[in-house]
Amino acid sequence: MLAVAEPDLQPAVPRLTLDADLFGRVLWDYYRGASSEYFIRRDDNYGDRDSTARYFRSWEELPAHQRCLLGRARGQVLDIGAGAGQHALALQERGLAVTAIDKSPRAVDVCRARGVRDARVMDAMAPKLAENSIDTVLMLGNNLGIAGMPDGLRALLVNLRRIVRPGGQILTEFHDHTATHDATHLRYQQWNLARGRYPGTVIMRVEYGGCCSPFFDWLLPKLGDLRAICAGAGWRVARCVQLMTDSTYAVGIERV
Repeated sequence: MLAVAEPDLQPAVPRLTLDADLFGRVLWDYYRGASSEYFIRRDDNYGDRDSTARYFRSWEELPAHQRCLLGRARGQVLDIGAGAGQHALALQERGLAVTAIDKSPRAVDVCRARGVRDARVMDAMAPKLAENSIDTVLMLGNNLGIAGMPDGLRALLVNLRRIVRPGGQILTEFHDHTATHDATHLRYQQWNLARGRYPGTVIMRVEYGGCCSPFFDWLLPKLGDLRAICAGAGWRVARCVQLMTDSTYAVGIERV
């Protein structure tokens, strides 16, 4: 077997102060009128800037596919990884009952400050909610990624099946990270394979204001792998639309 070298690194990673809830601080600062930019760094030191503004969009500002998915929401809704609460607020304003959860206490503070009526600090991997109490789960913004790895996604779906009523649904979107022609990303996937990792998992951290979050796994699965994982966890992909020409999908998953 040929050895796969670690990807070429960018300039040295800066020394930063660790903040376990840094992304929550990014959201809170933006809500209070501060900078909208933060930095995402992958573990091969590849990085990119992002804007917090996209977590504060109104209904009219949301992408068309997200509005379409939200239009399918029904019954009691659980918004996982709610962030600043944009999707919870959109459904709440349309008369649906929404519980918004996020691991970040600061993000939950932002949700509450913006008017989300039921916002809770909670780990979606082990949701503390009653059995058969949810009709619709929202996981927009690539939030399947919180599972980290395929085994994590399987565990997440098993746990969600416990709290979702029969016939309930997950409305989600995700990007297939493996469907790329970018040489830097292809090298990263080969590096993942060489160290025994799923190629569509990214290890990354947030950097902002002289601080950084811990590194964490973020899952960007292949569509075929998602279908197989769902089938093994008591779910099925019922609807799937590929967006434009990239490998991003809007998906409806049903409990079976």
